[in-house]
Amino acid sequence: MSIPINIQGERAEDFEKTKRREPAQPLTESEIWELAEHLRFARIGTSDEGRIHITPVNVAIADQKIYFRTAPGSKLTQLILNDRVTLQFDRIGGGEAYSVNIFGTARLLTDSEEIARAESLNIVPWINTAKLEFVEITPDQVVGRKFLLGK
Repeated sequence: MSIPINIQGERAEDFEKTKRREPAQPLTESEIWELAEHLRFARIGTSDEGRIHITPVNVAIADQKIYFRTAPGSKLTQLILNDRVTLQFDRIGGGEAYSVNIFGTARLLTDSEEIARAESLNIVPWINTAKLEFVEITPDQVVGRKFLLGK
């Protein structure tokens, strides 16, 4: 007895198994925070005058809040003028990929106790420049998807 195969040479039973696995699936909030737990690098989206700016940042997460360091410049100015931001990160490995967006409000930390707490998170910039300002992002929505990678 022959086993039915499709045009790509896949056996019918294997095709049926893979067909049932959706190639893109939404992540739950707990799955997103689990992925973000040891996050050290992400991208932050800010806007000014109708333009979106995407900037890489080194981050740390504590109590479901995101922290990063920055220096005075356009990113900090944009955050002060418009505190609505999106933090984006992704991960690829083991036949899967993840993409996450965390929407929230950013604020410059000014309280010495808050700054000391942020310093204790050991946020290390990739480049050796003085980044003396700390920013905290308080999320109000998290969304993400898991992708099953294929041939």
